[in-house]
Amino acid sequence: MTTLRAASKVLRSQAVARVSSSRSALLAVIRSARPAVASTAPWQRPAGAAAARPFSQTATCQKRKGNDDGGKAGKKDKGHKDSGKAEPSGGAGAGEGPDPFNLDDLTAAFSRAEEHFAAELKTLRSAGGGRFTADAIGAIPVQPDRKSPQTFPLRELATIAPLGGVGGGGGGGAGARRWSILAFDEASIKPILSAVQKAEGFNQQPQRSPDNPLELVMTAEPERVEETARRAKEVCQAWRERVRGDAHKRAELVKKLKAKGALLSDDARRLTDKVQKLQDERMKVIQQREKEVVNAIMARAG
Repeated sequence: MTTLRAASKVLRSQAVARVSSSRSALLAVIRSARPAVASTAPWQRPAGAAAARPFSQTATCQKRKGNDDGGKAGKKDKGHKDSGKAEPSGGAGAGEGPDPFNLDDLTAAFSRAEEHFAAELKTLRSAGGGRFTADAIGAIPVQPDRKSPQTFPLRELATIAPLGGVGGGGGGGAGARRWSILAFDEASIKPILSAVQKAEGFNQQPQRSPDNPLELVMTAEPERVEETARRAKEVCQAWRERVRGDAHKRAELVKKLKAKGALLSDDARRLTDKVQKLQDERMKVIQQREKEVVNAIMARAG
């Protein structure tokens, strides 16, 4: 019995020693780990340390996909709205008419008018004089096919050439002038005859040539130089009216913008002065052109 008690006592003391040793080792491990965790800042921890965050630390913030997508969608929608405001339909200034500070369109309108009326004055000033010129006759519209409303200038269906005068004429004229109209196709003869007879201001009756079935001969009495000069003055007067009309439109635009508050009084006054200056310059050009053309026409009377 004494031996058993001694053996049991030895075993019990060994077990206690082992437990004490394990407890001491565990406490040492815990004491060594606590300072490392406490001294490590969240931004100093390794990438995988977030999973081992202790309960004493705050929870990690996770991004929510719904909010992220919604935020992007909101930005996109806002961008679309902003782009719609920044780019109105029709471009900037749509519906406001021409820029009042830019007078290029007015200058272009004056130039178009000059091109148109200068061509008419050139025809009146030509050597043939009056309305009977190769250009005027060649511009007569001809309808080759009665079933079709399409017309062609006479110059595209025949050649027009002067044949010379047939005698003297009074009133400063140079005598009647004969014109040859040589058709390219015999089928165009009758349409050309009809077109010349109906042409406004001509009142002519072309005759067939006995020598050439494709040729028509037209005798035109020359217009008196006084009548030609009068028509030249009428052309210049129409030119003046066109310039005044274009300038008036721009002046009315300036008044409207001033009434709306889009233009200050000083700006409106300066623009009005510029428009008037451009108009006056064109009027001087018309006056000079009229003088030159009328003098050239009247010189033919001598």
